[in-house]
Parts: sequence; C-alpha cells; structure tokens
Amino acid sequence: MSNSTRIAKNTLFLYVRMFFIMLVTLFTSRVILEVLGVNDFGIYNVVGGVSSSFVFFSSALSNSTQRFLNFKMGENDMAGAKAVFNNSVLIYSAISAIVLLIGIPVGYWFVTHKLVIPEERMDAAIGVFFVTVFMFVATMMLSVYDSVLIARENMKCYAFVGVFDAVSKLAIVYALMLTEGDRLLLYAVLLCIVHLISKMIPAIVCMRKYEECKFALHYDKTLVRQLFSFIGWNGFGCAVWMINGQGINILINTFFGTVVNAANGIATQVTQAVNNFSVNFFTAVRPQIVKSFAAKDYEYFNKLVYASCRFSFYMTWMVCLPIMAKSDYILQLWLGNPPEYANKFVIWTLLFSAINVLTNPVWCAAQASGKIAKFIMIGSSVFLMAFPISWVMLSFGHEPTIVFQVMCVMRLAYLVTITKVLGGYIDFPLKRFLKNVTLPVLKVGASSALVVFYLAGFFSDNIHMLFLFVLITVLITGVFSYMIGMNSKERQMLKDKAMGILRKVRR
Repeated sequence: MSNSTRIAKNTLFLYVRMFFIMLVTLFTSRVILEVLGVNDFGIYNVVGGVSSSFVFFSSALSNSTQRFLNFKMGENDMAGAKAVFNNSVLIYSAISAIVLLIGIPVGYWFVTHKLVIPEERMDAAIGVFFVTVFMFVATMMLSVYDSVLIARENMKCYAFVGVFDAVSKLAIVYALMLTEGDRLLLYAVLLCIVHLISKMIPAIVCMRKYEECKFALHYDKTLVRQLFSFIGWNGFGCAVWMINGQGINILINTFFGTVVNAANGIATQVTQAVNNFSVNFFTAVRPQIVKSFAAKDYEYFNKLVYASCRFSFYMTWMVCLPIMAKSDYILQLWLGNPPEYANKFVIWTLLFSAINVLTNPVWCAAQASGKIAKFIMIGSSVFLMAFPISWVMLSFGHEPTIVFQVMCVMRLAYLVTITKVLGGYIDFPLKRFLKNVTLPVLKVGASSALVVFYLAGFFSDNIHMLFLFVLITVLITGVFSYMIGMNSKERQMLKDKAMGILRKVRR
C-alpha cells in the first residue's frame, strides 16, 4: 500500500508538470511554425533529428544506470549504488569523446550530401547540426543525474525542471518574434542553452542531496563489464528505434522534401504531448518494477507490469481518441493552415503511440531480470524491418502515410515477440499476458472507438462543441476502462480511493 501511495503521489507531480508542458508546447509549436516558416521548420525537424539521432547512446546509458541503481537500492546496497554512479560517469565521458570524433564528420557529410535542403539554407542547416551535436554531448554527460532522480523517485524535482523548460521555451518564442536575423539558427542556439540549464538543475540537486552522487575516481572492472553489457544491448535496441524514427523522417525528406517533414514535425509535437500522459505514469511505476524484482517479490512484480501496461494504454487512449476523431478541425484551430498530410500523420502516429505504450513495462521487466541479450536481439530485429519495408513501399509510389501504417503493424509484431521471449526467462507466459493485458485493452479500445467515431458526426466544428466532445469522449473511455478494462480488485481499490477523497472533501 505504501508503494502504491508513493506511485500515486509521484504520478500527481508528473501530471501537473505534463499539463503545463502540453499547454506551452501547443502554443509554441504554432508560433514557431509561423515565425520560422514551413521550410525552415522542416529543416530543423530533419537536420536537428539527424544530430539528435546520436541520443540513442544517451538513452542506452541512462537506462542501464537507472536499472543498476534501482537494483542496488532494492537490495539496500548504497555502496553498490555509489559504485554504479562513479563508473557510469567514467563510461559516459569515454563514449562522449567517441561520439564527437565519429559523429561530427559522418553527420556533416550526411547533412551536406544526402538531405534535400534548399541551397540558400544550407549554411543555417549546418549551424543547426553543430549546435545540436554539442547539445547532445552535454546532455549525455549530465543524464546520469536524471537516472538518479528517477531511481530515487524524486518526481518533485523532475516536475520542476519540466516546468522551467516549458517557461523558457515561451521566452524563446518571444525572442524569435523580436529578431530580424536568421531565426532558424537562433532557435537552435536558444534551445541548446535552455536544455543545458534544464540538465544542470538535476545535477546540482543530486550532488547536494544524494550520497551516491559524490564522484570519486574508482574503476570497478567487473561492474564496468556489466554496465557495458547492458549499454551495448540497450544501444542496439535504441539504435533500431532511431533508424525507424529518424530514418523514416529521412525517407520522407528524400521522397517528398522539407514541406512534408514539417507535417511530420507537427505530428511529432502532438504525439509527444500525448505520450506524456502514459510516460508520466510509467516513470512513477518503473522504479518499483525493478525494486520488486530485486527484492524477489515476484507476485507484486507481475501485478505491476500487467497493470502498468493496461493503465498506460487507457490514459493514452483517453487522449488519443478525441484528437483522432476530430484531428482535421483541431489542426485547423491550432495552426490555421496546417501542412499537407499533417492530419493523416497525426492519426497514425497517435495509433502507434497507443500500441507502443504496451511495450514499455515489458521492456522494464526484461531489464529488471537482467536477461536482455536475446530479448533485444530478436525483438529489435523484428521491429527493424519497418524501415526497409517502408522504403520499398515508398519506392512503389505509396503516399507517405504508409510508413506510419507499417510502423503500427511492426510494433504489434514486436510486442508479441518480446513477450514470448521474456516468458522463456521468467514467469511471464504469453497466454497470461494476452489474458491480463491484450484482451482488456482490445475490448476498451475497440468499443470506445466505435462509440466515439459514431458520435463525432453529431458535433459541429466549433470550440464549444469540441470541448463538449472531448469531455464526453474522456467519460466514455473512462467508463469502458472501468467496466471492462479493470479486474475486480482494481475496481474496488478505485472505489475506496474515491470514497476516501469524498470523505476528506466533506470534512
């Protein structure tokens, strides 16, 4: 019960952060598109994406460090947690140097020789590339402190940093509106500065507050080997994600140019805002999954994995469904004149997001078990097929939306594959996953979608009717989630929580 209370409290902090960030993101995206123009917005989306593609190194490192920190804390081994932190810093430093040596010449060649960019904007694109490479390296060096914050379940600081980042982006928008120079390059530089400050805040908090963050030059050969094993396999998995993410963006650029990249950038903004609903909940749950496995509390471990899969989907679907049903009007209301294909991109990327949230807890369960080599090798190989299949489809003349349809199908295949592989290592059979997760999710998703898309035709396109439609959709999805998406114990716990809140209100 104390763990559940902590999860609920941390989730509340993260949701306050998320709502504020989402509102700011929706406002700034429209202004940035107007200020930069469609072409420059598309250039930043594809060039900045090439530079930030190296972020899979950072993600692999952060995931590995957080897993080992959670495991040591689950065993109450603070000396081991200190060793994990110190050796992670050494590894981060070495890899940052390698990325600079290899990434800069390769990325520069790719931007100048392979991307479709108007000649008069090439200098600005190159400047954006170098700024984002610097931002990535600095981010990777400091991301170890993000791992500590999450492992320590300090979501209050995590939420504060997100709010600071959002407010700073409002300031960036204002600065761009006042300037007359090259706004694309200025936008990249200002974003870099804000991002670095946002990473420095957790570093300062962790160094002052947590004992494991006192750096000492201590090399542990065995621990480094274990970390590198996780980093290597995590890196492979993240590289596949990068190929299917930024690779798809490059395919769109190659076949259709920067204007369609701008449409993809809009869809990405929407999906990132929506993903926060499930990611925030999962961020609060993730440390408990690893710690419960380390403490050998396997019953609670399985319960958390199944529940976090389902509730992550319900939270995501509750937001995705009204946007998908009214995407055309929402984009017009938001952007005025959205780029071509933005509407279709938004619908398919939201569907992909709803599918993808089911994979996060399963991935976390694999990390907790430590058995990730076969898991990543087989699962990532299946998902990697999305890129060549998309390439072939575009070569045969299909519309750009085909790449997102392929991504959805391959992500479903990936989910089935990794669940089957994980069941070979721990007590996590595919049949039980299908019964406890897949079946309830399909019931909730299909039934709510049928009702909502039927009702959408009865609501005219104006702001008041849109708010009413969203409210009704959230209510419908919530009712279906409660009635057919939860088991009896979860429904009872939700009733008890609601009654407790009502009693407090009455007092």
